[in-house]
Amino acid sequence: MPITSEAGFICPSDFNCMGYAVPASIGAKLAQPERDVVAIVGDGAFTMTCMELLTASRNNIGVVVYVFNDGELSQIAQAQELPYNRKTCTIMGGLDIAGVAQATGAEYLEILENDACPNVAQEALKIARSGRPVIVNVLIDYAKKTAFTKGTVQTNFKRFPVGTKMRFLGRAISRKITG
Repeated sequence: MPITSEAGFICPSDFNCMGYAVPASIGAKLAQPERDVVAIVGDGAFTMTCMELLTASRNNIGVVVYVFNDGELSQIAQAQELPYNRKTCTIMGGLDIAGVAQATGAEYLEILENDACPNVAQEALKIARSGRPVIVNVLIDYAKKTAFTKGTVQTNFKRFPVGTKMRFLGRAISRKITG
């Protein structure tokens, strides 16, 4: 994802981002109304603040929100699988993103295959520039571990004292073996 201008990217850090993207995109658009504002959010985080798009609709704030939709809290699920060898509480099921768009007055688009990305992105920006918020449903598969999860796990593991590292490592190995 190329960032082509200074101060052209905002994001939270670590796992404190749940619910950040939608209100942050609205705030960014209010601060810089002449710029295109695009948010990228997972379906779990989107669920926390998606109704803020009602504010965007009522105030003609044209933002584009790409919802990476896989039906679970993926980053947390991946972090749970490593030590516990299972997902303990991260499966969400289906979120009716088209219904959220209808309820908030946002336009709804979807990306069902990679080839659709350029056309959908252009259409989303065109609609947003007219002052209407857009939700783009992006069906995604996080079966492969992401670089973010790998990095977060490694960084946090390095912070532990040696005894704690050994205890966690022992538990993880035991769970992998006994499954």
